[in-house]
Amino acid sequence: METINAINNIPDVFDIFTTNVKLAAVLSVGPSAVSEMKRRNSIPVEYWPTLVDAAREIGGNDLTIEKLAIISAEAARQRSASKVSA
Repeated sequence: METINAINNIPDVFDIFTTNVKLAAVLSVGPSAVSEMKRRNSIPVEYWPTLVDAAREIGGNDLTIEKLAIISAEAARQRSASKVSA
């Protein structure tokens, strides 16, 4: 089993799965949907349980629903802050 680095932000979640195609297969969506999630720096909550289960299977035991909530909230705060300063 591969060792996965600590997950501290949304891009780290995408890194677990290495490619958009692999993550798209896990989520049963097209690779373009994954690209859009990356662009937005946001993963819709309906995918979280699937992500946690799939990450656990490949050694990403650091990924939990709670961790996704924390890093998603931080990403949302950053998006809001960038809108205010723009």
